[in-house]
Amino acid sequence: MNDLIAGENLLAQIFSDLSRQRDGRNIYLIEHGLDRDKIEELLYLVGLRAGLHQFTKQAWQDFPLSLCVTVTEIGYEYRGTGTDFWPMIESAINVEIPIPQRGVISDLFRDCARRFGTVRPLDDAWSSVFPHIAWPIRNAMVPREVHGPLARLVREFLSQTRSMSVTRTMLPGLWELARGFDSRRLESWLQDDDLALAVIGHLVTGRAGDLSMEPGFMQRLSEDLRSESEVRRLERAIKARRLARYQGLGNLPKATYELLLDEAEAYGLAVRGPCLTPAEIEAVRSELDTPLSNLTVTVGARSTTLERFLSGDAVFIGRPISEVPQPQVTGIDEPEWLEAVIVPAQGLLFRDEGDDGYQTQLRPTDRVTSGLSFYELVLEGLTSNEWGDGLYHFVSGTPEGDDVLARHGIHVKAEPLIDFLGGLTLQNDAATVSQAFGRPVQARTRIPVAIIAERLDQSESIEFRLDDDRWHTLPMTEGIWTLSPIDTSKAPPIDLVFRDIEPPAPVTLSLQPNGIGLLEIARGAGVLHLSTPITLHDVDIDIMLESSDGQSKTVRIRTPGSPTRITFDQPEFSEFRSAARLWTGGGMHARLRVHAEELDARSWILAAPEPEWKYDRRSRKWIREGQEPVESLVCDPVTSCTTFLLSSPFSTNLSSGYGLLRPTASSDAALRSCVLEEPEAGTILEGLPHCVGDQILRLAETQDDACGLTNGFEAYLSWSLAKAKTAIGESLRSNACRCLEDRLVAALCGDLWINTEKSCRGLGTGFHRRLVAEALRAGLACDTTAFSPLNEDEKLELTGFLEDGFRRALPAPDLIVIPDGEMWPEMDDAVIDAWERLSKKATSNGTSELEFDAGNADGSWQKVVVRARDAARLPELTALLLPSKRAANLERVLYESSHLDDLIAALVSSHADAQSRSGRWIAPADLRALLYLFLAPERVMDDPEWRGRLLRFGADRFTARAVRYTALRYRAMARNGLS
Repeated sequence: MNDLIAGENLLAQIFSDLSRQRDGRNIYLIEHGLDRDKIEELLYLVGLRAGLHQFTKQAWQDFPLSLCVTVTEIGYEYRGTGTDFWPMIESAINVEIPIPQRGVISDLFRDCARRFGTVRPLDDAWSSVFPHIAWPIRNAMVPREVHGPLARLVREFLSQTRSMSVTRTMLPGLWELARGFDSRRLESWLQDDDLALAVIGHLVTGRAGDLSMEPGFMQRLSEDLRSESEVRRLERAIKARRLARYQGLGNLPKATYELLLDEAEAYGLAVRGPCLTPAEIEAVRSELDTPLSNLTVTVGARSTTLERFLSGDAVFIGRPISEVPQPQVTGIDEPEWLEAVIVPAQGLLFRDEGDDGYQTQLRPTDRVTSGLSFYELVLEGLTSNEWGDGLYHFVSGTPEGDDVLARHGIHVKAEPLIDFLGGLTLQNDAATVSQAFGRPVQARTRIPVAIIAERLDQSESIEFRLDDDRWHTLPMTEGIWTLSPIDTSKAPPIDLVFRDIEPPAPVTLSLQPNGIGLLEIARGAGVLHLSTPITLHDVDIDIMLESSDGQSKTVRIRTPGSPTRITFDQPEFSEFRSAARLWTGGGMHARLRVHAEELDARSWILAAPEPEWKYDRRSRKWIREGQEPVESLVCDPVTSCTTFLLSSPFSTNLSSGYGLLRPTASSDAALRSCVLEEPEAGTILEGLPHCVGDQILRLAETQDDACGLTNGFEAYLSWSLAKAKTAIGESLRSNACRCLEDRLVAALCGDLWINTEKSCRGLGTGFHRRLVAEALRAGLACDTTAFSPLNEDEKLELTGFLEDGFRRALPAPDLIVIPDGEMWPEMDDAVIDAWERLSKKATSNGTSELEFDAGNADGSWQKVVVRARDAARLPELTALLLPSKRAANLERVLYESSHLDDLIAALVSSHADAQSRSGRWIAPADLRALLYLFLAPERVMDDPEWRGRLLRFGADRFTARAVRYTALRYRAMARNGLS
């Protein structure tokens, strides 16, 4: 008790001093100035008192600051939409907080505001939905929840405006862009103009002068911001602007050819991208003003995205004859500076790396001294079978070696006047020394020399001497410099550039949508993204679902290629879904752990928030704390999935024994609380009732017996978010959702659209699975005299092996280059490999070896690949998208590597309102609401205005079709072949 009194007095003194200093300006409770140990002690003392007295007004009227600072601290760290905030508080202090006492805590915050001038909640939509949570979140000043989204928003905004700062006049544009982001809390936070501009200014400039806050929290905030990956991406984007301004894009590293040796024999050539730093890639993206993932680098018959190529991706081109193909960028008019970056030097000279594998190219700008072993590859007059005969070995410093180097513009250098040392991050060519930002550079000279160093990106110069033959650390670790010897003309000036060389994460795992919970996993919702800067093959991923009481389920998956997407509705995760249903019913939370082959490991807490309305089966009423019990509405899926009727008792009214129960309360909480009533005796899957969905009209509200859009949306969300007790009940719930989704699509997009959608040959399957079907239909992989006959089980296994092989041969469907001629040996090799795997399995089971022979020289592979690619793009539906420019843009989106935010950005960039109105009719937040309806219904009601947003599409059929098309393409690409 005495410790809590002392702590309260200390806090009162701190905030009284702040109140005098600020003179009416905002004060935040997060500015308490306590160190970590003091915060932990305060948390313990508050929990101790709460355990004795709970949160009554009488118990805390003398300790308002202690309680409010504790809750604000938790609010600062809290990441979520608001629904699971109070369980997090209860877990931190080990005391349950009854709903009525949440209002007492808000009253204590009001008391602090009156006495010390601490801030009050903003007047915005999010705060009105969560009025009690709004107090600690607002007093957290810059909660960690908004750090990453804010940095991403600023990065996108600066990219669109091509500006280096955000001013007050730009805020309306920033707010509009924020509405398309997946963060209601960010939208709320941006309403404080002064705070937003100060924090954004700090993010852009790195200076803390604009931040008027307590010094301890200022340091803490700066450290927390720097720990966010999105903040680091923003820093790289800003550095990229400065790089483009001071250094120019003409000085970027260049792509190179590489020679692949196998057992000392020449195997083939590859082109490797220049491996630019993230800041340099951002500079290229800014200059081209287009996403680099939308542009294709083509080398012969192979291709990759420009983004991956610039990150160091290698494109293997095999054994070219006579002339080596050069990389080309498709999708834009290629500027000269970009051509200089992606096209390697033409001389086929390669360093002898002393072992098999890739040998790096020698370029005219490389510094070559005596004794360097290298290869020359001469292709003239050779056939593909003689290709390795054109490889010759030389050593520089010999007459033969020097002659070869001279023919390619490379001359053996004498020992330089100045040597540089800087570890693995130092690069040194003929005229430029490059080092990592912040790393030291050492120099050694053969004769005493004075140096003047002039900084090019700032007004600064330094003079120093290198007097003797020993290593000296240079007096700079950042910037762009020119080093010029003063007292000798024997050495030309040397450029010294400190570069941001932070590498991109080799593999990044992320879970979409943000804040997903255990209940969503139980329904098969959620997507695990595996993102890589370059293509990787056969990545093993271990996925573990752990309950709070120690139970666990594990799945190991091998992805044939990356980037890729893994959805939890696939058969591999059936045990995950069953366990999640069981644990959710038991009130447990869980943790999802994912480990990608020692490349990345992540974990996420999957909350299982208690529904606000709970169904009491004995009284058949719904109970909510602080409110009177209410009756049930029941929906009989056999009669109509959209009709909810008051029924008491209802059990005898259900024709199949199944019914969806919903509280009679008219609130979003009622839609989130639905439960599926199932017959006690259960049923078999074949005996599931047929779900019926009434037609939904393109009207806002229901009229007479005609179901309107609002009722349709609410019915769909009720079924989508409902809890089922058994797998059979879950199957019925899924069937009802599909039925209602079809009815909503028909209402929003039209009967022509839904009929066309149902008949699309590429619907629901990605490119590779469609390619398997086309190849089998064309007799290129089975069912001809070239292959052993197979039974149905064997054919099913073969399709899996074929899909795996096709993914390896053609990893990026949108980047395929159809080769000229009648042959496509890589595709035949994929078929042979699939049959070899099937035959090996057959012999291991004791059956005879299978016979197979794949070799098609009639252009058949070119035809089936074109058919599969066209089918995967759903051309029947793009013909119904208007305007045609929007259809073309959405068709080109790289759905396989896109996140939900990327889809929103694509829809926003291609959007055009159907009619001319004052202001924008369909806003980014509206697009997100409809996309979520199809892809993540559990997130729709995060926006309090969701009904109005969805109803807007009743007046814009073409935009509704665009969103639906995007959702269908994303769903299809999510169903990857896994093993």
